[in-house]
Amino acid sequence: MTHPKKWYIPVTKENHEELNRWRLSKRTIEASKWDDSFVPGSVLVSEHPLDGSYYWSSSEESFNEWYPFYREITLEQFRQITNTKPMKHPKKWYIPVTNENHKELQAWWREKVRKSGWNSNPNACLHDEALVLSQHPIDGSYYYMATESVLNAHYPSYEKITLEQFRQITNTKPMTHPEHWCIEATKENFVELNAWWEENADTDYDFQVGYTLMSQHPKDRSKYYGGDIKNCIDDYPQFVEITLEQFRQITNTTKTTMTKQIQISRDLLNAYYDAATTPQKIYLTEHFKLDGTTTVEAIRGLHDIACEGWKPRIKKNHPDCFPEDSKYFDFSEHVNRNKSKRVVPADVCQSLGLVSDFIQVRESDNSELHNRSFYLSNSYNWELKFDGGAVVLIPTKKSCN
Repeated sequence: MTHPKKWYIPVTKENHEELNRWRLSKRTIEASKWDDSFVPGSVLVSEHPLDGSYYWSSSEESFNEWYPFYREITLEQFRQITNTKPMKHPKKWYIPVTNENHKELQAWWREKVRKSGWNSNPNACLHDEALVLSQHPIDGSYYYMATESVLNAHYPSYEKITLEQFRQITNTKPMTHPEHWCIEATKENFVELNAWWEENADTDYDFQVGYTLMSQHPKDRSKYYGGDIKNCIDDYPQFVEITLEQFRQITNTTKTTMTKQIQISRDLLNAYYDAATTPQKIYLTEHFKLDGTTTVEAIRGLHDIACEGWKPRIKKNHPDCFPEDSKYFDFSEHVNRNKSKRVVPADVCQSLGLVSDFIQVRESDNSELHNRSFYLSNSYNWELKFDGGAVVLIPTKKSCN
């Protein structure tokens, strides 16, 4: 069968994913800003006469009026021309995690383990060198922490798949990113977003939780909107909300990994090893030295693959590795960012008639107090009182006598 050099195929709900995978591999970076408009009802073309988008956003009839020399092809012809076809997929499959596919696999894996209840943390990290599975034979983890040879020895029914097969099976595709994007700052993502903002923005004002980070503010160089994302998009409809995963891909950042080296006791390491399953022993061998030297990240990884009975024990043994579970607040980020221990700015203190250091973050040799507590200035007496259901702290002037 011969095929026309200039061809088009109408986009439908049924063929959209298949056609778009090919289009994304062909379209130019400049044309990526129109990716969101490639929807059922548009027309895929062999090559657009005017730009690098590889599609016509209007109807087939409109396209024929403008470009009558293009010929319609069938889906089968499209597969022959582009050398693509639907792949047959094994029911039980695995795919190794690599630097290249990590983000794409992790997005799918996070959603699966959240639904299975195995891990509800939206920022859970998929371990490098892990194997992502269609379904773990024992639990809802959807991954196997061992080499391919170990997996094949224990579960020979699992077949290795390619990244393209993974995309077809899971109905995913590489993320595309809008030119004008925004993301709301929350308690969970603020540190990560703020680090990028501090590096890229130019303003005298501060970015904070509840504000919306922007790729570029249309009116200034602040790179944020002083309100939630709904109001941001209402005011600037050209902006598109993105996920944290997209933010990391766009800005080429990743969630800060805790690579700080620590050392646990040899007795504790032996206890972990004696209680471990074969894959867990492999993980311990790879991430822990014989003298107990390891990293915070490795401790968290051990917790993630541990049996349910051991998870609370690991957290109890290493509370500093799980700051999100601590009952204490950590004010160190505030101190470092502002280069000051003040809780209230000096000009506000002055307007209230108080000394500038009347309440500060406490720095102390006592780890239970250091950057976890507030220091109340000795310039005042302090009274703690109850007002109905509220607890109030009253500063009073010291006697001159």
